[in-house]
Amino acid sequence: MNPLPIRLLFRSHNRRGLGHLMRGLNLAREIRRLAPSSEILFYTRSDSAELLCGQDFRYFIETDLQGTAHWPEVVRSFSPDVVIYDTLLPQDATQEALLPSAQYVYIMRKCQEARQQEIFQSAFLDRLDLILIPHTPEEFAHELPPSLAQRSFFVGPIVRMPRPEIQDRLREKYGIEERDFLLTSTVGGGGFEAQAESFFATVFAVHRRLYPALPHLRHLVIQGPNFGRSLSALDGMTVIAYEPEMIDLFVLSNLVIAEGGYNTVNEIRLAKAPAVFLPSPRNYDDQEERVRALEERGLAWVFAGCSPEKISQKVVELCSSESGLSEIKKRYAMDRMETGNRAAAEKIVGVVVR
Repeated sequence: MNPLPIRLLFRSHNRRGLGHLMRGLNLAREIRRLAPSSEILFYTRSDSAELLCGQDFRYFIETDLQGTAHWPEVVRSFSPDVVIYDTLLPQDATQEALLPSAQYVYIMRKCQEARQQEIFQSAFLDRLDLILIPHTPEEFAHELPPSLAQRSFFVGPIVRMPRPEIQDRLREKYGIEERDFLLTSTVGGGGFEAQAESFFATVFAVHRRLYPALPHLRHLVIQGPNFGRSLSALDGMTVIAYEPEMIDLFVLSNLVIAEGGYNTVNEIRLAKAPAVFLPSPRNYDDQEERVRALEERGLAWVFAGCSPEKISQKVVELCSSESGLSEIKKRYAMDRMETGNRAAAEKIVGVVVR
């Protein structure tokens, strides 16, 4: 008699960004490789779930934007074996809908110090069966409380892997030729409106300086599915509402301009793409700290608090230099990055008692 399929419920509280949902999808794909019959449901506030989950995974989009009104019914009706929280924990542990039979897993992404201490003090941690940290210990840099150490595992970055066949499709899709200098600019999900507006203002300033100076420039500007406006392309620029295969686009790119989100930074590093980072402030994580770590390795350039004019000038200098981009490529050839998708998926599947 075949065992019943594992039922996994991801609670991914994205609304403006995509980080929690994308990390969950990367995990879900790996879990499906280990347990092909597994039934997976995403609970999220993001309308992008329809686009991102597609036909592969079920999803429920919460319409209560200030709370989790439908969460108890989702838990009751789906009856999961495993419930997986990403980054955000319930505000009131005593009011959380719980199943005595379910295993509870937490993906504990690194947060700013004050926020991290709040997480360590959450009463909900007592209910968790497994804590997965999608960083190396050196990157996480916080000391775990003794009460969490036995249940916590550092698995490394959870990030989608590039695929050569997808890169071939992207070359055809966007008409990318060997002679082209491909510049890709991405703001991630695009839902942080003020930061996105500032980012795109700088990207457009860069393009105005770079386009006359760089023959065969192809500039793809990715708005992100949560960006509320529609940008008008300049000459030599292609504006794209959304591209699902970003890591493979990074592999093809001669240079990337990006903010500093967890998924974007890890995908750029895995793709070994030279990048200019324009980190922006967030409530929970420190984008500048994340991208400065790559800059210290000689793998990126970071411009924080600089004017669009200064950044534009620096990007033109980098792209016009014979050594600027090639030196980054040489250093990337020595860089090693271990992803945590498989290790995390194995831990999650392993908590299920059959």
